[in-house]
Amino acid sequence: MKAFRVFSFISFLFVATLVFINTSCNKKPETIGLDLVDYNKLYVGYDTIIAITAYSSFEDSVITDETSQNLLGSQYTNVFGLTNTSFYTQLRLSDIQPDFGENPQADSVVFTMVYSGYYGNINTEQTVKIFEINENLYSDSAYYSNSSFEVKDIELANFIFIPNPNDSVLIDTVKYAAELRIPLNESFIDRIFTDADSTDLSSNDDFIDFFKGLYVITENATAPGEGAVFYFDLLNDRSDVTIYYNDTLSYQFVINYYNARVGKFEHDYSLSTDQTFIGQVVNGDTTLGTEKLYLQGLAGVKTTVKFPGLAEWIESGNIAISQAKLIIPAEQPADELDPPDNLILFSLNEDGQYVFTADQLEGDDYFGGDYNSDLNCYQFRISFYIQDLVQGIPEYGLVLFPSGKSVKANQVTLLGTDPLLPQHIKLEIIYTRLNSE
Repeated sequence: MKAFRVFSFISFLFVATLVFINTSCNKKPETIGLDLVDYNKLYVGYDTIIAITAYSSFEDSVITDETSQNLLGSQYTNVFGLTNTSFYTQLRLSDIQPDFGENPQADSVVFTMVYSGYYGNINTEQTVKIFEINENLYSDSAYYSNSSFEVKDIELANFIFIPNPNDSVLIDTVKYAAELRIPLNESFIDRIFTDADSTDLSSNDDFIDFFKGLYVITENATAPGEGAVFYFDLLNDRSDVTIYYNDTLSYQFVINYYNARVGKFEHDYSLSTDQTFIGQVVNGDTTLGTEKLYLQGLAGVKTTVKFPGLAEWIESGNIAISQAKLIIPAEQPADELDPPDNLILFSLNEDGQYVFTADQLEGDDYFGGDYNSDLNCYQFRISFYIQDLVQGIPEYGLVLFPSGKSVKANQVTLLGTDPLLPQHIKLEIIYTRLNSE
């Protein structure tokens, strides 16, 4: 295998002297100087007509415990229907054994969350609700996006807000990232000032056993084009729950690396107005991948790609792959719905597990996957992968995901595999064919 790849690399250097390559997403390379090649020994070629099959399907759950940011919000789009994001988080004492004094009187309680981004329409008001968790969470356990935990029926907050993620907060003349401040009600105050005794506040373990945490959720967006998913940095020092009491006093419950935090993602794809999406993703008609394909983060939608035309293509002789690029054009994105900045591509093994390709191990600059906004496409260099298939290694397919799929809500509609489309997914191969004579 390694020897053949060395030969492939040498052949690439040879071809580079003969071929001028335009590597854009929609222009063919030109070949020059081929009259210098002995056609009885070597043929240098370029091809884009290899048949490709692809289809989009539901993704499995993704891990969402202790992620870099927590997501909250409801979003309704024409293609992907309804997406809801919520999260569970523990609180910790900022100081153990706090002394609130005799008969403390609460002035207010505020749950502050610092924005770190968003995706969607921020002009839609949303209603956030908060409940107390009634089940233990553990920071050393793995939890996934479909995890659910028992919560108490009593609302600790019911708050309507207009998002302001692009605003800033001025603190001592310094501007900081915007924050969402959610007032908690008397039910939370009673849990701390009335129900908790000195033992419950004597350590963080005792407090978490007494008050297991918060579940934060929003009501559903109601129409296509409405709503957004908001990203919050709960590990920011300004993200906390603060009780203000007795006019001048305050106490903070903090969120830090020791807290269990779990994101929950839910999708209702039946609300999509895209009939190709409904037929392909919801109903499982994989043939519709010729028309369109789809990707969505948050345990949403993935796309599988195979190259059935490759076997017939290589039958005509011994082939060394100099370069193979998978070109993936996208539909023009809708307003406020930017496509993923980059995609992730894995190969499947015989057990259906995701594994790295040899190309991916060459690094991002070689492998690719970034979104080209000028050409509205993605591309991956998969030369080693295609060379392996040429040498007879079984093909189980490639799988595409949006990057950051546990913490980003981006979605994109891709153009399908039908070569009659003005733009379509294609495999560009530059190769040398060695004749047996």
